[in-house]
Amino acid sequence: MNNKELDNTKKHICFISAGHLSSNPRLIKEATLASKKGYKVSIVAIQTLEKLVPFENQLLKENPSWQTYIYPFYKKKLLYFFGTLFHHLAKQIPNLARYFEYGKMSINTPFWLPFYSLLKNIKADIYSNHNIYLTPLVYQIAKKNKAKFGMDIEDAYSFITAKTIEDGQKNIMEIENKYFPKADYITAASPLYVDFYNKLYQSLPSILPILNVFDDIGEQEIKEYKDRKNTKNLSLYWFSQTTGKGRGIEQIIEALNVIDRNDIELHLRGEVNQETKEYFLTLAKTQNIKENIFFHELVSNQELAKRTTEHDIGLALEIGFSINNELAVSNKIFQYINTGLAILASSTKGQSWLIKKSSKVGFLIDIQNIKQIAQKIEFLADSKKNNTQELENMKMASKNLSKTKYNWTIEGQKFIKIIELIL
Repeated sequence: MNNKELDNTKKHICFISAGHLSSNPRLIKEATLASKKGYKVSIVAIQTLEKLVPFENQLLKENPSWQTYIYPFYKKKLLYFFGTLFHHLAKQIPNLARYFEYGKMSINTPFWLPFYSLLKNIKADIYSNHNIYLTPLVYQIAKKNKAKFGMDIEDAYSFITAKTIEDGQKNIMEIENKYFPKADYITAASPLYVDFYNKLYQSLPSILPILNVFDDIGEQEIKEYKDRKNTKNLSLYWFSQTTGKGRGIEQIIEALNVIDRNDIELHLRGEVNQETKEYFLTLAKTQNIKENIFFHELVSNQELAKRTTEHDIGLALEIGFSINNELAVSNKIFQYINTGLAILASSTKGQSWLIKKSSKVGFLIDIQNIKQIAQKIEFLADSKKNNTQELENMKMASKNLSKTKYNWTIEGQKFIKIIELIL
């Protein structure tokens, strides 16, 4: 961690992460591109899980030009105790805490104090905020330094779990309503967020959708399969930070029960405990299916692309349980396109927006219609088994989209243009 005050010989962008840097590929892409374009880049983040630190160390090694300010919260140093203490006190006396901006932040997060200790020494031209809870702090520091304040809407923050506007998190809505209109620019990870937020709040700056696409990795020669067990089998693949219940995996296993074939593998990547593994395996009704369900550990972002390439079908199984889940266009669906996988996507509004524009890459499914899901999987399994072109055509269409439309070389220019516009 570098705590020296930065000089301003170049235009300087300070990125504020919501947590672990390695868990924020959107910020990483923006920071990497800004650095390549000659901007001075600093990044402020926090570490809460020691097991993710090696991924971050590798990332920082690959980007030596970044100035990184990372507080190791997991080590439980002094600011951990003060931040946690203020958080618990503020939650006990919320009516009093709400009179003060820092009191409000203490209610929302124990992390604001470590972030403040790092941010106060950074003088930038733009503060690009990816942390909704720290928005008041980031805005105040930007204002103090006569700098620009940018906000990224990676999720509909107030509605991560809420099904209606009335159920939205009031503390976050208060932050959004007060500070979003003060932003010099706002970007959003889904085009559906644009209309949603413009209807929700007044006097917002123009919201620019920037999709969560990746650098096109070109054609990949697979020299060694680390995930797949039998390349003759159809391989279904899903990944996230956490492999858990209620994320559409149950419906896929139910569909596999309907088909009951031994030539289909299901690969799940994410943090998972033994109880959850046993839960999913118990759902499999036959040994054929149970033996072909595989759990994989998290890997670095670079390794993730290589592992994803091994598979045939990427599963994007959002179940639309909240406003955010319904409107989001997730990272994983673009990772599948980037690595040339056919796609099986649930028909949320966000995913329908994408797949209907790119129908050759795969199928939209009703996540609650097990019979329909089974039919789509069996169709693709038959294509794999019989060497017909349907599956391969989908994979080629997906890869072509990565080359020609959904890649960071194209999408990233939107971010650079908005930075150039406000400076």
